[in-house]
Amino acid sequence: MVTRSQKIRLGIFLLLSAAALLITLGVVVAPRFLEIRDVYYIGFRDVSVTGLQEGGAVKYQGLTVGFVNDIYIDPEDIRRVIVEVSLEQGTPIKSDTRAEIAFLGITGLKLIELRGGTNEAEALTPGSFITAGRSVTEEITGRAEVIAEKAEVVLNNLAALTAEGNRERILELSDQLTLTIVELQTLLNNNQESVYRLLGNSARFSDGLDTLTLHFQGILAQLHEFARSDSLKLILGNMAEITESLKKADLVVLFQEINTTLDQTNRMLRDFEITFSKSRTDLVYTIESMKESADYLNQITRLVSEDPSILVRGTKPKDAPDRHLEK
Repeated sequence: MVTRSQKIRLGIFLLLSAAALLITLGVVVAPRFLEIRDVYYIGFRDVSVTGLQEGGAVKYQGLTVGFVNDIYIDPEDIRRVIVEVSLEQGTPIKSDTRAEIAFLGITGLKLIELRGGTNEAEALTPGSFITAGRSVTEEITGRAEVIAEKAEVVLNNLAALTAEGNRERILELSDQLTLTIVELQTLLNNNQESVYRLLGNSARFSDGLDTLTLHFQGILAQLHEFARSDSLKLILGNMAEITESLKKADLVVLFQEINTTLDQTNRMLRDFEITFSKSRTDLVYTIESMKESADYLNQITRLVSEDPSILVRGTKPKDAPDRHLEK
């Protein structure tokens, strides 16, 4: 018979167990429900979602950012399956982000993989639809269909080739091929020396071809070195600059300016020729005056060198009358 104390101990144990269970649930489950998350939707049209389950992982570039919240058929389009995903708040979902269905290992389970997205694209607000990409299963199915079509074509060709009418033609072709091989063997036996001589010439020709190939490889190596040199880069750079300058330049205006410059130069040369003709006489007179001045200077220099006292008393004519005596 169960005593009162045993019942009390059992009740206390049950209460403590229930309290521990509630605390565990509160610590583990409550934060998930209390956490603020971003909800997005993905619409897969004509794509099988077999293996994708509620609570499945949602990854962005390989990082787990959320889970699948719900999967249901679009009530407005029965060919479309809508997947509701719950992501961590602040996950950068852009307008060009794509959602794909990928395999999770070899278990057959699947997950949602978010790919793409650029910094320049607009951010999707929570509650929007993420563009569905091409799933892995769809790619595998498409490739399998292509392989199956090619295999079917090959099998059809083999069936057509092995038909009764074609088998006779194949046997005839085989007999003709055998006869051709026998005749070729006979021809080789009868012309063995010529064949050996031809093979020797071929060997010498091959040696010459090898030498030519080595020379050609050397030329190619030199061309490669020249192509990688700074000189070629500088030449190409200058040609590019000249080409760009010619593209930007207005050639008609440039030629007009050159013609104007040549006309001005011709006028200046004609004016210079007229001015030179007019001043030629003056130039001759100036030269004669300078020559006469030079003669006078030479004469003065000669007189000073003969009688330096001239610089003090000046020059007087020889045998000049004495004016004091006359008085």
